[in-house]
Amino acid sequence: MTTTAPASRKRRLTGYPKGWFVISFSDELAVGELKRLDYFGKAFALFRGEDGAAVLLDAHCAHMGASMADGGRVVGNTLECPFHAWRYASDGRCVEIPYAKKIPPKACVKRWQLQEKSGLIHMWYDPAGGEPQYALPELPEWEHPDWTRWTMSTMRIKTHPKEIVENVVDLAHFPHVHFTDVVSFENEFDGHMATQRTRGIAYPVKGVRDEFDITATYFGPAVQISWMSGNLESRLVNAHTPVNEGELDLRFGCMVREVGSGRAESFARMYAKSLKVGFFQDIAIWEHKKYRDAPVLCDGDGPFMKLRRWYAQFYADAGVAGRG
Repeated sequence: MTTTAPASRKRRLTGYPKGWFVISFSDELAVGELKRLDYFGKAFALFRGEDGAAVLLDAHCAHMGASMADGGRVVGNTLECPFHAWRYASDGRCVEIPYAKKIPPKACVKRWQLQEKSGLIHMWYDPAGGEPQYALPELPEWEHPDWTRWTMSTMRIKTHPKEIVENVVDLAHFPHVHFTDVVSFENEFDGHMATQRTRGIAYPVKGVRDEFDITATYFGPAVQISWMSGNLESRLVNAHTPVNEGELDLRFGCMVREVGSGRAESFARMYAKSLKVGFFQDIAIWEHKKYRDAPVLCDGDGPFMKLRRWYAQFYADAGVAGRG
């Protein structure tokens, strides 16, 4: 006889969460450039018009379904389809058909909301089509001459986003996986934000001892910004965007404050390389682990269930997924 667990014990996280997601670093998209992006099981066309604004449209033309992200081109502030040269404005409306006298009213594709802040291009995604529900953080360091630009890296990983987010509370894995000595560790959950505050000793570069103090906050389900002080003051971004329900793109960047040595740029590159090693240490586990709906926890573990209740708010089935 098969028994079904009570609804209060189920923690389904199906589909994709709603929130802001990083889809590109600003420096990766030049004026007049077009890129195909595959996220949330869909194809998108990302381009930057001559006015400098980034635009994200559904990739497929309303006419005959050709992919404008594959072989299309940017013309002024419009995107031209490679099949019949229909041109779409930044709001998704077709504004020119070279062989037609009248543009059909239904000649449009979906435009997705973007925010470009602090060198990052974010898209708002909500499976239900809702409007943005929270603000993105300000990073004034991005425009400050004493700070480097982002040192960028992107990796495609076979895992579910919840595995990455759970690092927020996973104290016990730091010394064992990353060989980091943790002195203090605490978590806070406030609305759309989940914060980890950590002090400890790390070895980001071989032979270097770094006593660090870091405040790392998730703003929504997918964008984490870290304010870190140690041998140098740095800002980190850790952002993931689902490609499909089994894969995601993990982007991270590092910028550091120049302290007069003239070596901040090289340090940022070296530090980002070290961080990438750290991510690969996690990835080796994420890609092969089995998610436990009801993990067997001990008194030395972090507040995993609080984190899961916080994370579930971004899913359509949060009313079920958040209990337990």
